[in-house]
Amino acid sequence: MRILLVILFYTTGLSFTIDDLEQKTISQEEIGNELKGLSAQLIKTGELISKIFSVQYFDTHNVTLFKEKVRISYLLETEFDIYSRMYEHIQFINQIDSKMGFVEIDKIQFQQVITNLLNNAVKFANPKDPTIILKAYKKNGGLHISIEDNGKGFEGIDIKRLFEKYSIGNSGSAGLGMGLYLCKKIVDMHGGEITALTSENLSGAQFAIKIPVH
Repeated sequence: MRILLVILFYTTGLSFTIDDLEQKTISQEEIGNELKGLSAQLIKTGELISKIFSVQYFDTHNVTLFKEKVRISYLLETEFDIYSRMYEHIQFINQIDSKMGFVEIDKIQFQQVITNLLNNAVKFANPKDPTIILKAYKKNGGLHISIEDNGKGFEGIDIKRLFEKYSIGNSGSAGLGMGLYLCKKIVDMHGGEITALTSENLSGAQFAIKIPVH
């Protein structure tokens, strides 16, 4: 246990020392707060490592899509329901057309795109009144999906470089660029395009995807 705490202290920046624990100079509440912060940091670190490995895999392997016919409204509404239950303090607005039918996509890879964009929206939505819109519809031979939030948008960000591998967001998050880089790679492989713009509805960030459907 002592060795584990030493490792945690030096790798995560815990503010208390082993002596503090042994001499009981730190309260249980303080320890609890520190460990909560540690847990959050470890989750962020794990997400970043996962993105690094995903980027490396995409860049070093000939990744092939395994397309199948997917009821796209069901896939999107499932993700919508998961996030609205996980983050009950956020107002999620469902604008998904339930009559879109089937589209041919790589379900797992496409879910990764939606999850990545929803995670970003959750992270950057206005903390005072967080709102996220998930919109999807078919039009003119294309599947259109957009995810919007009411955060600060792209203040101080070069949108043209947003999808580069190591682009840094306005929060200084290194994982943001890698996540968007992966999203673009996957959308490109589907013959589509993804763009970043300012939301007309919420004035925050909006990511719009268009994929050709037959």
